[in-house]
Amino acid sequence: MFSLRQILLSPFALIYGIITGIRNFCYDHDIFKSTAFDTPIISIGNLSTGGTGKTPMVEYLIQSLGHKYSIAVLSRGYRRKTSGFLWVEKTESPSKVGDEPLQLKTKFNEVIVAVSEDRVDGVQKICKKYPQINLILLDDAFQHRKIKPKVTLLLTTYNKPFVTDYLLPAGNLRESRLGMQRSDAIIVTKCPQNFEQIPIRHKPIFYAISSYQNPTVNQTVFGFSGLANNDIFKAHLKESYSLVGFKSYTDHHHFTQKDIDTLINLAQNSVLICTEKDWIKVQHLTIKHPIEKVGISHQIQEEQKFNHWLLKQIES
Repeated sequence: MFSLRQILLSPFALIYGIITGIRNFCYDHDIFKSTAFDTPIISIGNLSTGGTGKTPMVEYLIQSLGHKYSIAVLSRGYRRKTSGFLWVEKTESPSKVGDEPLQLKTKFNEVIVAVSEDRVDGVQKICKKYPQINLILLDDAFQHRKIKPKVTLLLTTYNKPFVTDYLLPAGNLRESRLGMQRSDAIIVTKCPQNFEQIPIRHKPIFYAISSYQNPTVNQTVFGFSGLANNDIFKAHLKESYSLVGFKSYTDHHHFTQKDIDTLINLAQNSVLICTEKDWIKVQHLTIKHPIEKVGISHQIQEEQKFNHWLLKQIES
């Protein structure tokens, strides 16, 4: 059933679909060049505009594959205020290298993390400086077709899978649902504890439940987040704590001192609480108020089966 908004925007979605379809056709038929590398590359991405849990997926891969491979992560550093290739260090600011790459480097300092809009150049620089790297994770790279990855993981959320979504601007898809054919496997994220499988054919499909690492707080909390879908985090806080209020920001919001001062005023005597992703962006500010952060990770069902499948794909 189409909404009035989708009906009105469908002509623009058709034009958008034609443009992205032509682009994909050119890559599929080698009219546009794609570069393959000897170093195995795993691409993690989605068909939608965001909010599928790509960063927790990258973290999962680092944790599950780090014992076997020397890993580097390459991201474009979405919404950073810089451009070009940069190595990510824990001491950098999120505005310089991006919030998610900085979060990854902060949690996994032993992993090489870099940002670059030009992923081909980025991979070349990583391989040249660190020849011991034998696995590269490309974050948010499903539409970045200038590179031919060894494995492509397509993420979609349980509540809004791409099979029920529509092209921009009528929906949230960056390209046609047919793009799923480029994936090697589909991972359905943010599944509830008791979920039903989604009928997606012709591709291996795995399911991931969101796992939260909650800090202990023995008083009321005031939550905030800047995510693609703040409602999910808000619902978790409401279920886990005595939540007195919540403030939503846009995805990848750059927090200012004024934002923090406003949140402190709203929280009053309650503890402020946010996600790790948001904490990365506020930690450098002056916060004269109790604040806690919640970690979010993926708990993949049939984990051994997925890990065995993934290793087989990498080593094939």
